[in-house]
Amino acid sequence: MTQNAVFTCPSCGAQTVGQFCCACGEKEISERDYSLRYYLQEITAVVTLLESKLLRSLWLVVTKPGFLSSEYFNGRRVRYVKPLQLFVFLNVVYYFSITLFFATTFTTPLATQLHMNNYYPGYANARVERKLQKEKITYEALEKKYNQRTNVFSKTLIFLLIPIFAVLFYGLFFRKRKYLVQHVVIATHFWSFSLLLLGVLLPVATVLLLRLFKTVHLPIAYLTDDLVVSSLLQICLGVYLFLMLRRCYSVTRWYSLLTSSVIAWSFFHIVWLYRYFLFELTLNVV
Repeated sequence: MTQNAVFTCPSCGAQTVGQFCCACGEKEISERDYSLRYYLQEITAVVTLLESKLLRSLWLVVTKPGFLSSEYFNGRRVRYVKPLQLFVFLNVVYYFSITLFFATTFTTPLATQLHMNNYYPGYANARVERKLQKEKITYEALEKKYNQRTNVFSKTLIFLLIPIFAVLFYGLFFRKRKYLVQHVVIATHFWSFSLLLLGVLLPVATVLLLRLFKTVHLPIAYLTDDLVVSSLLQICLGVYLFLMLRRCYSVTRWYSLLTSSVIAWSFFHIVWLYRYFLFELTLNVV
């Protein structure tokens, strides 16, 4: 084909000079497109592009809180993975990691709902008891079915945490950013970091510290104590939120310190709200 040749786009029907449609961007097909070499080049290009975007986005979501959100609002988006795509990827990573490291933050088996619940233990036990009587099954049978289903449902229901935090951010910073979607983007990046923290950074750090403590013969009680771990998580999230809110909303240090401290303190309370919805959904289905 000559440089000035015209081809009719097979997708939209527009006539274009050159190899790419000026209306929709469709490329004219040639014999070269069917060569094995060209196909391998396409695969390499796609993988390289995705890898560079993903690694760049992961690095920035950890090292520069709020930077990805700011870049998104400023229209600089092509170099990074989209907010929801990043969250979905880290959601998969998190649920893969819990097969290697025992964690029930979001999966929440039935035993946790009944015996490690400071919010609605009486209600949860009564609901389960009524379920056992109605279905005429043993607790062990119900628990097995419940844990299988809740593991599946949690992978989808975890998306509920994004709008919860988006509404929270909107209520606190609506004067700084008037569109709810802007707060959704910030909440998505925050939960992307949270999944990375809970699914990768914390488990790896715990394993390394356990080995270190055993090597130097130090007690490992602090590393396995739930109160200590929860407090460290809240501190990490509080510091991250402080930096993120400062960058995304341009608020004063004092207001950022106040709001990040309150949100970090309420983090596990909000997680238990998510666990309640997960409990209701799972118990109604099994």
